[in-house]
Amino acid sequence: MSEHSRLRLPARRTWLWVVGLLLCAFALVAVHEFFIRSATGQWLEQATLESRYWNITQGPLQNETLRQLLLKAPAAAAAVSGLIFLAITLLRRRFLAAGIAIVVFLGANITTQVLKNVWIHRLDHEIPLSVADMRSWWWTDPTFPSGHATMAAAAAVAVFLVSAPHQRPFIGLFTGLLAVFSGAAIFMTGHFASDIIAAYLVAALWGIAGGWLVMRTGERWNTVTVEDDTAVGAGAGLAWFLGVVFCAATGLALLFAGGWEAVRTAAENPSGWHWVAGTLLPVGPGFLLCAAGITFFDAEAGRRHHGQPLHAAPPTPHPVPPQFTHLYEV
Repeated sequence: MSEHSRLRLPARRTWLWVVGLLLCAFALVAVHEFFIRSATGQWLEQATLESRYWNITQGPLQNETLRQLLLKAPAAAAAVSGLIFLAITLLRRRFLAAGIAIVVFLGANITTQVLKNVWIHRLDHEIPLSVADMRSWWWTDPTFPSGHATMAAAAAVAVFLVSAPHQRPFIGLFTGLLAVFSGAAIFMTGHFASDIIAAYLVAALWGIAGGWLVMRTGERWNTVTVEDDTAVGAGAGLAWFLGVVFCAATGLALLFAGGWEAVRTAAENPSGWHWVAGTLLPVGPGFLLCAAGITFFDAEAGRRHHGQPLHAAPPTPHPVPPQFTHLYEV
């Protein structure tokens, strides 16, 4: 890559942002098709539901104090993200970016509420239930995507958007951690894992659209100097690593539960490993989305040299000799 090709204004490769939007939209539809419409996805969701039901009614989640703490996790995560968002907005005076981020937050939450009433879980009648009331408790309620998970994830995205490029790896990882572990708590207290993954994708969709606007309207603070450019390796690398680890852990939990045969017999013999798998299922994709966001926003931040104007013109292939520059002055 030439030196000149590395110097650019932020978010100038609009086609990459469009590709990101399309990928998130495709992933959201794919999650819906697999977990809500296919028999395989419904069997898997039912296995994790059975395990969670017995842990709530007979296991450790009978403790009301623990349940209340888990129920408050999404709101607590959103509140912490909100405080960080407010501090950055006021200290750095990024009011336009903050306005865009607020629209992103509201847009993600409104989108989730609309989709809830379009994409409703409907149980395949061939899949058995250990308790008949489960059909009305979970399967027929509008839960996809999760509103609580969207709130936590969209708040994390809002903070990410108002952060400077050199802050985004750390802030993205920290607020991503809050959102991802809120998702795990949400599963334990009443949602399908697919609801939470879908919520992350809705927040990501709005985050990409808002991120493009933030970068295009805040070129000065979204541009870094090549000499002081810091790598995203620590934040993005850890997020990629955790995403892969938790995805692998989910697969191992399903394997330890007894594989596919145990999934199909979960109504008669629920396994604690299915509860573990359901809890971890949204965590891996959540970290992978966090890692992708950190990496992508770093790649699309502007680049310039020290002392170079933000809108410097590219060097001409035939520079004018110094002794003749006065002839070209206006």
